[in-house]
Amino acid sequence: MDMEHPDMLEEILRHLPPRVLAAARCVCKAWRATVDHHRLLRVDLLPLSLDAVIYDVNHIAPPKLFARRSTTRYITSRLDYLDNRPGYAEFTGEMADYCNGLFLTLNGKVVNPATRQWASLPWIECGRCDKSNRYLVYDPTVSPHYEVFYIPRIPNDAACRAEWPPSTYVMQVFSSKTNCWRDKSFVREGDAAGTIADVKSHWRSDANMYYAAYWQRSLYVPSRHTNGGFILRINLSNDKYKVIMLPKRGKGLLERIGKSRKGVYCVLDVDGLSTYQIWFLSESRGVIDWVLNNEINFETAWRIYPSKDIDSGPWISQSLDQAELLLKNDVNLKVVCEYNAALSKDGFEWESNDGSVVTTMDCPKASNNYFLCLGFHPYKEIALFHNDYRSMTFAYYFNSSKVRYLGIMEHMYSDLEISFAYAPCWMMDLPGSN
Repeated sequence: MDMEHPDMLEEILRHLPPRVLAAARCVCKAWRATVDHHRLLRVDLLPLSLDAVIYDVNHIAPPKLFARRSTTRYITSRLDYLDNRPGYAEFTGEMADYCNGLFLTLNGKVVNPATRQWASLPWIECGRCDKSNRYLVYDPTVSPHYEVFYIPRIPNDAACRAEWPPSTYVMQVFSSKTNCWRDKSFVREGDAAGTIADVKSHWRSDANMYYAAYWQRSLYVPSRHTNGGFILRINLSNDKYKVIMLPKRGKGLLERIGKSRKGVYCVLDVDGLSTYQIWFLSESRGVIDWVLNNEINFETAWRIYPSKDIDSGPWISQSLDQAELLLKNDVNLKVVCEYNAALSKDGFEWESNDGSVVTTMDCPKASNNYFLCLGFHPYKEIALFHNDYRSMTFAYYFNSSKVRYLGIMEHMYSDLEISFAYAPCWMMDLPGSN
């Protein structure tokens, strides 16, 4: 476009939707300068801040919200709006996956809890797919459309000596652009993880493929087996995939993988209690390697925080009354503005240098207190951990080895089934939404 007419350019850019405007900003320096100078991009609609954890405690109750106090006044994890039949929504709340503000439920619905928009996926004959082997891919800065991947399990009739995963991995992929499923082939780069006998050596190892990560047009999906497990890095740009073996140091078992600010991380459970290793997946200049970031033990936090007022954390569990009140009101751009204003006033920041943060350095190693990883902060080097016994939740800072107490995450002494660190997305253009 002729840059001698900046007013015309500004007027055209001003009428673009946020995602298209974000893409236009990358065209050249002049366009970027125009967008930034006139503050045209509504970045407040994008998922930019970690504000909550959404979690399931069983397969009947709706998902629960543990969040900043301001967040609990504007967003609910209750999914009553998915169907008009009384009581039906209670059985639609089982979460299968999460990506950049959208959730995938086990019964085939894609949901945006912030805007309460949702869409149903067409029925699919999944064969040897398991419900836990479905993964959502969504990038609101690029497109309103999303994809869902069904990754098949090892076929029953496959020879035990055959390599796995196969040289050509056929997956079923749903695209909201076409509103249909299709088979899509991904060609393996590099070696397989081993034989089918190797991979199936862990009980139901091929069924336990969950807590994936989406990073720079690649989907990272874990699989476990007694030889250490591996990750499938599925490149959506060139339809190829690669097997990446998990770190094999010590006794570490895979607890979780996820995306943080610099890329993909995994958490290994070292002792089955409160000691974990955090590893970073380095992919610099084509060389893939796991780099040990740190080892953490929560015994210090366990001993210090009970002496404090544990009910005074900056995060709280959303009450039933709050959730029901929110469901009576509609969501619109005015609510978005109110929400962002409330966040700026609640005083909670992710800094690690205030008085509520304690160090875990030189802590005792002996511990009988079990913790689990809830997920990662997508934009900072922080992981969230939770203790079932006291229901206490902590944020762990990778670089400083410090821990911040967040609050009590209520689950009535039931075991957590699944959890996701949640960053709200206020884009109100979910394809096929009801």
